[in-house]
Amino acid sequence: MKRARLHKRCKMYGLSVLFMLTLLLGSGVSVNAASSITNQTVKTSITASGTRALKIQWNRISGASGYTIYRRESLRKPFKIYRKVISGSTTSYLDRSLPVAKTYQYAVRAYRRENGKYVFSKYTAVLGATRPDGTSSTIKAASSSQINIAWKAVSRADGYRIYRKANNGNWSLAADVGSSKTFYTDKKVSAGTKYVYTVRPYKKAGNVKYLGTLKQSNTVTTPKSSSSNSKFSSSQKEVMKKILYAVETGGQVYGNQDYSDFTEAFTNSKTEYAITIGAGQWYATEAQRLLKLIHTTSPKTYKKYDSKNEVWNDVVNADWSKYRLEKKDKKDKNKIQIIINLISSPAGIKCQDYLMYKQIEEYEAEVRNLGVKDAKAVGECINIRHQGGYGAVTRILGKTRGEYTLDNIYKAMSTDTGGQVGTYKTRQQKVYTWLKTYMK
Repeated sequence: MKRARLHKRCKMYGLSVLFMLTLLLGSGVSVNAASSITNQTVKTSITASGTRALKIQWNRISGASGYTIYRRESLRKPFKIYRKVISGSTTSYLDRSLPVAKTYQYAVRAYRRENGKYVFSKYTAVLGATRPDGTSSTIKAASSSQINIAWKAVSRADGYRIYRKANNGNWSLAADVGSSKTFYTDKKVSAGTKYVYTVRPYKKAGNVKYLGTLKQSNTVTTPKSSSSNSKFSSSQKEVMKKILYAVETGGQVYGNQDYSDFTEAFTNSKTEYAITIGAGQWYATEAQRLLKLIHTTSPKTYKKYDSKNEVWNDVVNADWSKYRLEKKDKKDKNKIQIIINLISSPAGIKCQDYLMYKQIEEYEAEVRNLGVKDAKAVGECINIRHQGGYGAVTRILGKTRGEYTLDNIYKAMSTDTGGQVGTYKTRQQKVYTWLKTYMK
């Protein structure tokens, strides 16, 4: 009796399970592991990157028959199927024969055929990039406190990471610069220390920077620190002053200058938003500095020409980065004449010469810290600095082949097309000749 009842119960239980399966299948719901595939997410990651290949990896989805890989080169473009059939047991793929320094986005979806139709999982996409080629770097020169590094530009690089190693120690990050840079001055070095550098181009994808191959530069030992920043003699400073005055207001005649010069905004360049005054072409806040110096050193002269403080009020209160006066404006004419009288007075001439000597000393210290030692070469760099700014100096030095001599720097300038330095060829030729002739 007991065996008969047990057999009857098992039979009824089996019928119940069969009935439930029939209902589920009839409703289009799968009862195996694949029933959740549309609710699962494939998470993709970049696990390796080379110059020509990217390896992607993803998590396994239970019940998947296989995986479809999608790829796109731009976030503005739709995904395209890159590989249709990847085995359900596979969780990685190596994408080969790719261009160097190229960004890609990948996504992977698991799939399975259910009730005569393919169903797919959810996905999360990932950005990756092939690595750029490496680049060779050279230490161009060194002082006790600065080292200059130059390197060759790399196609499609988004920037460069500069690493230094001191006295055979560990690599440390020195700087991270943009893709337009091919020259860097490291100002965080110590005197009497041996250094080696590497510049590694990178391609950025998301928050990851994919670095190019590490290639070491030449090594250099910084000299012991020097207590003197300025090496020019008084006669060399005088030569440099005459050169700068000549090219600025002296009609490119050595020894000539115009202490009374007044130039309106935008006359020399579209980017010069303020007035320029004096023999050395003191621009914007430099002009303000000159007028303050005259006021401080010779109050009587200032009172004589600006008795009502018309200009002085502007010197104290105006924004001299954009300070403008126009000769055709009746209200401005009087102020212009006051400025001309002040700067061309004996006190004004004395102040202009003082500022020029100070500027030469400041620029000389900058240039020598960049590794330029020869007096004629230093003079050429001061000319570049006065005309185009510090960035122009580093740009030209980055193009200079061999030692920093006057001839080598001049050759580099001849190929330059940046800003005023590359534009005014006649000026550069004159300065070159004068330095050869007068700088001893």
